[in-house]
Amino acid sequence: MFIGKSILASFMLSTAMMVSSPEGTEISDSRINATVLVVSEKPEEGAVSHTQEASVTEPAKAGETESSQPKEQEPESVQTEEDNRDMDIEEAETQEEQETSQDQEDVKEDSGDLSVSPMTGTAMTMLSSQGGAQMLSSVIRSNNGSLVIVDGGWEADGGYLVEHIKANGGVVDAWLITHPHSDHVGALYDILKNRSDEIEINRIYYSFAPVSWYEEVSPKDVNMVRNLVEELDKLPEDKLRGDIGKDYKIMVDNLRITAMNDRYQLETDPVNNSSITYMVDTGKKKVLFLGDMSYDGGARLARESGDSLKADIVQMAHHGQNGVGKSVYQSIAPKICLWPTPQWLWDNDNGGGYNSGSWRTIETRSWMEQTLKVDKSYCIKDGDIVLQLD
Repeated sequence: MFIGKSILASFMLSTAMMVSSPEGTEISDSRINATVLVVSEKPEEGAVSHTQEASVTEPAKAGETESSQPKEQEPESVQTEEDNRDMDIEEAETQEEQETSQDQEDVKEDSGDLSVSPMTGTAMTMLSSQGGAQMLSSVIRSNNGSLVIVDGGWEADGGYLVEHIKANGGVVDAWLITHPHSDHVGALYDILKNRSDEIEINRIYYSFAPVSWYEEVSPKDVNMVRNLVEELDKLPEDKLRGDIGKDYKIMVDNLRITAMNDRYQLETDPVNNSSITYMVDTGKKKVLFLGDMSYDGGARLARESGDSLKADIVQMAHHGQNGVGKSVYQSIAPKICLWPTPQWLWDNDNGGGYNSGSWRTIETRSWMEQTLKVDKSYCIKDGDIVLQLD
């Protein structure tokens, strides 16, 4: 679900800075919000950057194969972790959604002056928010230069995403959609409606329920669903794959992409729990995108997937707050966590200071750091995250 207060003031006041890389080389960048830090093995403590670059070179986990059969797991104890949710999530989300939507309207896109560097080899970039709101937008490059996009962010993020696509050849071979919330598909809607002549999209993969279902379970979300479906309907049929489900396979050069679940239609947090999750296997690394999968959907995903859910890198579900339970992350056993999370949400700050909000980001961070002991966490609060996957 897309919620949150935009930190537009700090975003607009960001200026070019000069910093020292871990090797001692000074690097400057004149872009908007454009401090650059080249991260080697470990990021410098407290450094703030527009672009994080990290080499992911750990050996693949022994015994993992693409043909691994799911193992049956005991159902999670929903009651145990549900007892920690003493908040009205829907009410908080509605309030924050209204504030964030207004903030996004206020964002003035100026992507034309941004200098975007192309990726090399097998790599991915998780883009930072252009309005300080939570969002998910990732660009993945195959070893031969083909592009895969995951979601894309808000409408206000469309221009920045297009610049990255153009810098990497201008053609998207596969566009993967997790679910039709504005902070995930707004950029795609903007591109299809206003920028379709700037890039080429070969195929879009998704699984949506009928519009009537969104009207019933989440009326406040239905406008984006209608708008996006209207734009998709204008595309040639051969560009659309709107019926994907569990075990659906997509091959893009060395990228083997698997949809890990059918679209769930649950009573709890229905639209977030309808997220399609994607495993991207590069041949050397596995990256799992959870979208906004929530608690009950995550429990079902883990039961259905078993060991096939294990991944080297995981995108934190629902921006790291009110997403899947701890046992799901234990099943994934990641070494690296990617947080599509702005500063205020990272700090669980509702305006009253650190950990003053009702989101569960601090709790989720403690799971990953203390229980799972992940090697690294990268967060878009610090800028674009660039990972080399070969």
